[in-house]
Order: sequence, then structure tokens, then C-alpha cells
Amino acid sequence: MEYKVRKVRTKIFTGSPNEVEEQVNVFLNTLDQMNFVDVKVANLDGGMISAVVVYKVVQKL
Repeated sequence: MEYKVRKVRTKIFTGSPNEVEEQVNVFLNTLDQMNFVDVKVANLDGGMISAVVVYKVVQKL
């Protein structure tokens, strides 16, 4: 089965570390493993963090 990458997208989660971890885990569980690319995490002021999930939108050929 062949696939074509249609788009590369990002989804950003911002909040406390516990909230972001939970939200990212839920999002990754709904994402097909084939679509996952990377996660980047950055510390923000006030104990907040931001996580960016990079993923591919693919289409079966």
C-alpha cells in the first residue's frame, strides 16, 4: 500500500506541564503512528510550557 504526504501540520498545546502532558498524550493516541513526526517542548514564564506536535496528513494511493 502506498501513501502520499498531503500536508505537514503542527498542533500547539500550552499550559501547566501536567495539563500539556495529558493533552499531548490524548492527541498522540488519536494520531496514527505513521503520521507522527516530532514533539518539541519549550519552557515559558510562570511555570508554563508549550509543546508543538508535528505530524503528517497522508492519503492512500
